[in-house]
Amino acid sequence: MRLLKFREIILFLAPLLFTVFVIFYGIAWNFWLSLTSFSIYHPRYDFVGINTYLQLFKDYDFRNALVRTIAWAGLLVIGGNILGLIISTALFQIQSNRLRSVLTSYFIYPMAIPLVASGVIWRWLFESVKGFNAIFASVGLPKIDWLTGENAFWSLVGVSMWVYSGFIALLYLATFYNVPPSAIEAARVDGADTLTIMVKIVIPYSKLGFILGGVFSALFALQMFDLPYSVLYINPFTSTLVMYLYNKFVYMAFNISSAACIFLIALSASIAIPYSTYGLRKWILGVVR
Repeated sequence: MRLLKFREIILFLAPLLFTVFVIFYGIAWNFWLSLTSFSIYHPRYDFVGINTYLQLFKDYDFRNALVRTIAWAGLLVIGGNILGLIISTALFQIQSNRLRSVLTSYFIYPMAIPLVASGVIWRWLFESVKGFNAIFASVGLPKIDWLTGENAFWSLVGVSMWVYSGFIALLYLATFYNVPPSAIEAARVDGADTLTIMVKIVIPYSKLGFILGGVFSALFALQMFDLPYSVLYINPFTSTLVMYLYNKFVYMAFNISSAACIFLIALSASIAIPYSTYGLRKWILGVVR
């Protein structure tokens, strides 16, 4: 009987174990490759240690992409959470479940669209003589060079907020519904208005929503490739870490692209692991209690 249960457990865990093996094998292989000089220019696996990483951080394009990616992550975390909180607060006030569901789906829809499709749509909207500028010209306003120079970075950050703010709003909305109804009713009996209830009772319960929104926003920004590539291809003003990695891989500088990959994995892990540990700790404490 015990042997049967053991076999069932192994069979159940087999897909997970295989996936974990493939992932960690890929990470280990990339790490080893990053410690060699292997590329199209030097097709030998000569061990060079951390010299590849030193070369990586001396690269001006890499430093630029790193700063831009971190800035993108910070702006998306701040702007996405602010927009998500505003949207979720507005949705929470709607009494009709049907209307709330329809509007929630509306705000979530941008994330359901592939980022490449969103990029194509927004590229047209940002055209110098079409889209928004055509509307501005019709009312006598000056046109804006949305995709010129540094403007391109800010324009695409705004698009990413449009894409992900609905998802973040959904996270906040889920935490709002965990607020004890008795606390809201008691505040209403005491004469508190809607704004006071939201600010002093509902929003303070949304700490988990902020954590989730911050973690996911940062990870989304670190993985940013489809949106800037579909709008401006490889552009120095919108290049991210993933785009830098891709560019080095295309030019077959495999050791450099592997080092950039390992660095990006470490950066993502520094965000995901603390949250996972926090969630696991809360789950264990909840089970113990």
